[in-house]
Amino acid sequence: MTNPLRSIHRFIATYPPLIWVRLFGELLTSLSSAMIAPFLVLYLSEKIGSSITMTMIVIGLQPLSEIFITLVAGGITDRFRRKPVMLIALFLQGIAMLGMAWADSMAAFAVLYLLNGAGRSLFIPVSRAHLADTISANQMASAFALLNTAHSIGAAIGPLIGVMIYQFDPALAFLFTAISLFLYTIAVLWKIPNTALPQHTESEAAADHPASGSFQAYRPALAIMMLSLPISLFYAQTETNLQLHFKNTLPDYLQTLALLISVKGILLLCFEFLLVKWTQHVKPRLLIAGSYLCFFVVALGYAFLDSAPALIALQVLLVIGESIGITQLLAFVTRISPVSMRGRYFAITGTHWDISRSLGPYLGSLVLLHYGGAMLFTIVAAILLVGAWAIHSYLRSKEKALLLKQEG
Repeated sequence: MTNPLRSIHRFIATYPPLIWVRLFGELLTSLSSAMIAPFLVLYLSEKIGSSITMTMIVIGLQPLSEIFITLVAGGITDRFRRKPVMLIALFLQGIAMLGMAWADSMAAFAVLYLLNGAGRSLFIPVSRAHLADTISANQMASAFALLNTAHSIGAAIGPLIGVMIYQFDPALAFLFTAISLFLYTIAVLWKIPNTALPQHTESEAAADHPASGSFQAYRPALAIMMLSLPISLFYAQTETNLQLHFKNTLPDYLQTLALLISVKGILLLCFEFLLVKWTQHVKPRLLIAGSYLCFFVVALGYAFLDSAPALIALQVLLVIGESIGITQLLAFVTRISPVSMRGRYFAITGTHWDISRSLGPYLGSLVLLHYGGAMLFTIVAAILLVGAWAIHSYLRSKEKALLLKQEG
């Protein structure tokens, strides 16, 4: 009989310490941020006192600024060592969250929200590039899945705690998030090793990659960014306008919203890593296109379902789509990016989140106010259906091009 402790030890030894430090940090930050995210729109509109339109504009400011900061941050990531950039990024986020705990005006909150966005813009590409520098290619998808699993633990618990904090004092959620970010900074400083400056490898030179300053060098990253927009548009609506849609259609919308997020987090915790392992031999284009179809069904469900049990059942499809699709997209970016341009590739491909989160909430609120939530999520579902066809066609053409190159 297999010794469980030995199996756990063998599993831990499979990955370098970097992964477990990142897991610790992601768990802390996701737990605290999950207390805020589901109720941010309600907090700004009810506690600070702002119209729905102004609230959506402020929420869109952070990702809008991240679009520009991220493009600069990608270059910074590839010019400096990864660890110092990660430390600066986490510290900026911690300071911003500490300020939000005491912000009493929309203007002050907006400035701090932008500062938090600057920190996120630095941290996300540099942390992913650092991971790609350290982890072997065959462990990449599972490493991303592990990090997402840690995030899911916090996402499962955070909203339930957030309901209680929101009813008592919402500012405490920002304070807890600031503390968790400072602890994460200490863990990175103490345990994560620094890496050498990224340089072109001999294999890249042999592959005749275009010069890093040319448009040709960034075409694959730009293509993935554009084709990922339907997914991030869907998430932008679920993070903001879905709260208002449920407020109009569900009697106990606050509790239902927290329950849905927690169920999703629990399912991701239990099955995300396993789903990645079970599907690792399936072609990435099928997994990624399949995830779009999962999101398509979920969007339609959000549009027309008003039963809590049915909405909870939809979380299964949402978890399948998120596990097999987003993780595979990150692993795909790792495979196509030159070592010396990884920071910029992750920055460019990740910009689709910022584009959707800057424009999506405001545009979605206009549709919601004039035509209702059902119409909003029906439109999102249609965009996801078109996106599934587009991403499948693009990845299939990339497979054919690679096959012809190998045969040549």
